[in-house]
Amino acid sequence: MTGTTDHSLRNDLEDVYGRYEEMRSGVDELQRSLATMQVSAESEDGTVQATVDADGRLVDLRLDQQACREWNVETLARVIVETVQHASTGKSREIETLVTNHRSPDSED
Repeated sequence: MTGTTDHSLRNDLEDVYGRYEEMRSGVDELQRSLATMQVSAESEDGTVQATVDADGRLVDLRLDQQACREWNVETLARVIVETVQHASTGKSREIETLVTNHRSPDSED
């Protein structure tokens, strides 16, 4: 009886350790994805493109020359802010998707 109990306990410990390794690997992958994440958005007319990182920091901004010539400063500023906000919203959705996908294998247990 003790041999069976020891074997069962050993199998349980190996199973727990295997799950731990899978979870740790998944967390590492999630951290790498977040560290390199960049999300872009364009204004409706495509004249402004903003890219943010996982922290929501603006990492790239592209402006069409035509918009710079035709729009007044207030309009251009408003469109830039709106575009950055759209990129940030997209970033939040992508993070949510990454975390959900990371958790989904655990929810099957």
